[in-house]
Amino acid sequence: MSNFTEQRRQQFLTEDYYLKTKEYNEEGIPLYLESDAFEDDQYNCGEASRWTAITDIYTSLLYLTYTAGHSIQELIPLFEKVIDGYEKQSEALALFHKSEKPSVITSQNETLNILSLAFLLHRNDLFLRIHSLVNGEGDSHTGEDEIINKFFKLNDSTHPTINEGNLFSLSYAKLCDVIDNVLVKSDKKHSVELLDEYLSNWYQMNRNEIWYNSHLDLENKSSYVGYWAFEAAALVYLLDLDDSSLYKHLFYPKDIVQWARNQTKIKAVNDDVIQIKLRGGEKCTRTGYWQTPAQPNLRRYFVQDEVLPTLIEMDWGEVYWYWDGEN
Repeated sequence: MSNFTEQRRQQFLTEDYYLKTKEYNEEGIPLYLESDAFEDDQYNCGEASRWTAITDIYTSLLYLTYTAGHSIQELIPLFEKVIDGYEKQSEALALFHKSEKPSVITSQNETLNILSLAFLLHRNDLFLRIHSLVNGEGDSHTGEDEIINKFFKLNDSTHPTINEGNLFSLSYAKLCDVIDNVLVKSDKKHSVELLDEYLSNWYQMNRNEIWYNSHLDLENKSSYVGYWAFEAAALVYLLDLDDSSLYKHLFYPKDIVQWARNQTKIKAVNDDVIQIKLRGGEKCTRTGYWQTPAQPNLRRYFVQDEVLPTLIEMDWGEVYWYWDGEN
């Protein structure tokens, strides 16, 4: 079995298809940047069309990189490119129409993916920019329905509550219930059950998306880049839910949830808030020395992503390891 096959996060992706699609997308960026085909006419802003195409390419590369099993860290510069591309679209349209910058992230699915990835990649610093891309320049909230509004509020509790009960698509109603069950009813267990139901229906829910069933014709198309419910992953991370029962779902991106949680632990210790504490069996989040009270005189060196021992031979219950420095 090749390393690629072991590394990939969805079984539909072959190494040949990945390399072909990656090359096709990367070669397209300079072609679109240099093309003189994007001309303005009375109705069409050619520069916005240019950046729409480039943004779509960076979005495809972002998904493809995750699906191929690359490190989560590699997604961050691609995500920044996506946000930059949307802003170029909005700026071009404003210049063309001599107006304020308009909304350019216009679909509910697209908006939730962008918001979710901002949370999961720890790029909350981008939310003001994303808000403008979703709603247009100014204080408008016209691009928000109830679920999009709830996602903005998960980043900023002072964000105004609007459009309660109003959904652009009823498919996302269950996600509203997931959030309310935790924040209003303190019922995390039921929220996980709701997410389980949501993920069971997720693929069919998206049957009208252009990428639906794209994995069935890899020989002739390049539109398959992975099927991922990042919105479900973001809620698991933000609401601190036990996601072990969700691993069975092909579309649940569990790796990015674990990465987001590990980054939270690292940030906490860097901010001198808490000591890094990991359970035996979890991946080490930092290279260096670790200690466990299960064996008081034991101090061991682990490399990042190495699995910390459970010490199951010890009559100790759950074993926890604590970061003890680099030297």
